Amino acid sequence: MSEISRPRRPLSVLFVYLILFLQGGFIILGAVAEVVVSEAAVLDTAGVIALLVLMLLTGAILILLGFQVFRGSAAARTPAMVLELMIVILSASLLVGGGLNAGFAALGLLPAAAALILLFIRPTQQWLDETPEPDPKDA
Repeated sequence: MSEISRPRRPLSVLFVYLILFLQGGFIILGAVAEVVVSEAAVLDTAGVIALLVLMLLTGAILILLGFQVFRGSAAARTPAMVLELMIVILSASLLVGGGLNAGFAALGLLPAAAALILLFIRPTQQWLDETPEPDPKDA
């Protein structure tokens, strides 16, 4: 049995993986810190728990999508693009509002926009869409 060779992973895929992994980690850490540190609760207990679960799931999904993109799964590209587009839209709306949220919005907007662009460029698309051909000697 010979191994099926796959082309070398482009640098853009590595950057997308790192962005998704770091975004997911920061969302998880931020959600936990918000619950632990926050004294002025706007939501009731059920609302805080629901928001925490939603943010934890979002962070975990971003991390898992990052791993799938790194492994070369073409199926992870579309959900990653949808989540990054949502982050860009939410960050842009917070950025327009100004104030303290504008700084956090800029921190979310730049990596999300970069990941979105990197998911659209040709080397990333080609690498994710390629399926290795089996060796005729193995047939």
